[in-house]
Amino acid sequence: MAAYNLSAVIQLLNPDNTISAHRMLAHAIGMTETIIYSALISKQTYYSQKGMLLEGGWFFSTSYDLQESTTFGIKAQRTAIKHLIEHGMIESEYKGLPAKRYFKVVDDTENLMRLIDEGTVIAQGIVNSSKEKISEKSQSRSVKQSEKAVHTDMPRVEPTAVSCSAPADIPCSYPKAVTRDCPADTKTKDNIKPKKYNREINRSINRSDKTEKRKNVESVENVKKTDRQNCKPMKFTEVMKSLGLDWYEMTANEPKSEKHFEYWDETDRKTQKCKIPYSLKNDKRNMKAALRYLCAYSYYFSENRDEQRRALWETMICSIAEMVEYDSVRVNGKQVMYYEIIDRLNDIVSQSYISECFVSFENEWTKIVSEKEITHTKAYMKSCLWNWICDYEFEEYNDIAKWR
Repeated sequence: MAAYNLSAVIQLLNPDNTISAHRMLAHAIGMTETIIYSALISKQTYYSQKGMLLEGGWFFSTSYDLQESTTFGIKAQRTAIKHLIEHGMIESEYKGLPAKRYFKVVDDTENLMRLIDEGTVIAQGIVNSSKEKISEKSQSRSVKQSEKAVHTDMPRVEPTAVSCSAPADIPCSYPKAVTRDCPADTKTKDNIKPKKYNREINRSINRSDKTEKRKNVESVENVKKTDRQNCKPMKFTEVMKSLGLDWYEMTANEPKSEKHFEYWDETDRKTQKCKIPYSLKNDKRNMKAALRYLCAYSYYFSENRDEQRRALWETMICSIAEMVEYDSVRVNGKQVMYYEIIDRLNDIVSQSYISECFVSFENEWTKIVSEKEITHTKAYMKSCLWNWICDYEFEEYNDIAKWR
């Protein structure tokens, strides 16, 4: 059988017992995918040198063998292999009895160079974005310095002296900053205002101050309503940015919706680095998009035809978005502020997964519905959901892991 040799360009990526990754390729397809791709090249090169490749360049590698080479577990491997197959970089099949997982590195130099070019463009975009931020900061700093220089260089205006025809030996009692003309012949009893008149002036001033303060309070109370009216739907990339993620560091193509990450679980989505900002409360659509991303909605339902479970998750997501849409919501006879709900969700995101919380609540809700006759389903779900989120305990190994 003729030897199956890879092209020289692909063999350059052979890590040779070291975990290495091509930086530009990682920008295009992801770091996990690049490391696993390099490990597969190394394994194919090894089998080729030993004459152990099957016809067509196939070789087998178990999940534990690949984990030993890359440190990535079964779940990360499964996602990365899907992406590599989609990019046309490898092929994978199960062969033999018992079935083993076989791989083949596709010898397509043109496709590989195209992906590296895409990664170069993404890397350059990151550099340009950094330069723009630095230039903006320097410009704002120079503007502030110029404004400060103009302010310090302005000539000092001396206060105008009081013109008063009082005798020279009597010092003028007016403050220096006051500028007025007060001839001695006009300073009579008729021009002196009575104390009652002065009190009326003070009252009118106080009334005007109170009216102004009342207007200010009303304007502050209406700020959130105005923000909600002026709030526009955000692009999904803007929603990701508000969560603290840069999409171009994760994928080559700009994601239009959460479905773009249907093959990515919470680990691949880097959800534990995310934090829901309070500003998302102003638009329910933006909050729902953020929650779908954080719970890996399309990952769990991309191939799942159970529409009943999908509808339940959708109702849970919608209920949370409605609960935080306003400043407070009444749950179980108590007022719950929107920031309490968002803070609790951020706790779950940082310590566990929202999907696990949803799965555990799903089981609890099924039990509640079977035992009780509920009149207002959605309102009752909101109260149960809030209680469940508050009481949700994080356990490293629990029954939810079996479902996953």
